[in-house]
Amino acid sequence: MNGTPAPVTGTWVHAFEEDTPAEAVYRPEGHPLPPARRPRRRLEFRADGTLTERRPAPDDRLAEREGRWERRGPGRVAVAFPGGHGAPVAVSVSSAGDRLVVER
Repeated sequence: MNGTPAPVTGTWVHAFEEDTPAEAVYRPEGHPLPPARRPRRRLEFRADGTLTERRPAPDDRLAEREGRWERRGPGRVAVAFPGGHGAPVAVSVSSAGDRLVVER
């Protein structure tokens, strides 16, 4: 981790209106998003390399799963969830730090 947090640290909220078939788009918590009928997925990246994903469960509450992230170059990280709970994914952050993209 080099002791320096990557620009990915913090909480990101799924802006599904901006998704494409190849990527899911997230915005920093506090970024203005339109109202949504369903809860929005959230990713919380911590400086220690851990993360929490909060995603809508069948009852519309947010279910949590823990994972890890590590830097893979400027503005890029890899995310993995232990115990076979999801395949590793690549994540990139815009140079302005206002858009996080998860590759599908």
